[in-house]
Amino acid sequence: MAKLSSIVDTETASTCITEMCSGSHLFKVIGYSLNKGIGQGKCISSDTFTVGGYDWIIGYYPDYRGVFKSSDSEYLSFVVSHRSEDAQVRGNITLTMLNQTGGTSLRCSTVAEKCSTNKNNPVYFDKFIKREQLEASEYLKNQRRSQVGASPGTCLGLFSEICDPVTVIICKRLKTTKRIPAVQPSNLPQQLICLLEQGYGKDVSFNVSGLTFDAHRCVLAARSPVFMAQFFGPVKGNVNESIEIKDMEPSIFKSMLHFIYFDSVPELEEEKDNKDESIALAQHLLVAADRYGLERLKQLCELKMYEFTDANNVATTLTLAVQHNCSELKAACIEFIKQSDVFADVLQSEGFEHMIKSCPMILEELRKKKKDGS
Repeated sequence: MAKLSSIVDTETASTCITEMCSGSHLFKVIGYSLNKGIGQGKCISSDTFTVGGYDWIIGYYPDYRGVFKSSDSEYLSFVVSHRSEDAQVRGNITLTMLNQTGGTSLRCSTVAEKCSTNKNNPVYFDKFIKREQLEASEYLKNQRRSQVGASPGTCLGLFSEICDPVTVIICKRLKTTKRIPAVQPSNLPQQLICLLEQGYGKDVSFNVSGLTFDAHRCVLAARSPVFMAQFFGPVKGNVNESIEIKDMEPSIFKSMLHFIYFDSVPELEEEKDNKDESIALAQHLLVAADRYGLERLKQLCELKMYEFTDANNVATTLTLAVQHNCSELKAACIEFIKQSDVFADVLQSEGFEHMIKSCPMILEELRKKKKDGS
């Protein structure tokens, strides 16, 4: 047998995407002097902002972010990191402190070729400015209001009124796709139906009220334990002769054959204008399914009968449920009949008298359940 790789052609494709974008964010810190002394390693964070399709955040450390030397607390530190999952970002991040009076700005930049960050590896600006240098400069205005602006790969305005964006390379991503040919859906049921309708290889015939139906023993036996015993069991009959089917309408046998080959019954599944026709078909197919051990067909019929249950037909449905061991359908019918506004109508229905004659014990069970209210 040939290997799958020699039969099915596969194709893979990879795309490398490098994007360039820019952005900015204004981070306001109100009350600079009040943040002094909060402790080394303690951070004040900006709101999350978006640049290049990624979420970013700025961290401001009034007393330095490290815990190494006491003299380090004389510095202000910053950190920039993105918060998006599963992403690598490369770019240039510039931290800028603008002079409140329009003078020279203080800048600190990373190098685009070297700056690479992910969620767990942010970019740090340690010892960005010494506290005494900041407080003696014009970067503060009345030491009451401070503003920080930032964008990954752009500029970061610190203690400023504005922030000018800078264009940078923001990310590099790799997208990989794998293409394989689509697998066609199975058409086995259609092929079996074609085999049934055209009669190729037929080896058994059924006579149903004068109508002949040809079929295949192997297919019937595979689907029905009754047919398996009939065709291949120790007491199998003469399969060369036409098998007569009694007590079944030709239309019901045809629908059952269709289910055996196709695993569905269109007449049962389609919506009919006449509800009585639908439930009559389900009732007759239920008997046929139980007769030949077709459990799935039996369940489909139970579902259809339950769907159309009303006061006029519930007695007949209950009778069939008892006779053919449909425990769930039986329980559902009993619950339906127990309703006070239904019980009187059920007593007057045509199927009630037949139910009493066919299943006399069911009336006593109904009375007991109605009395107990259970």
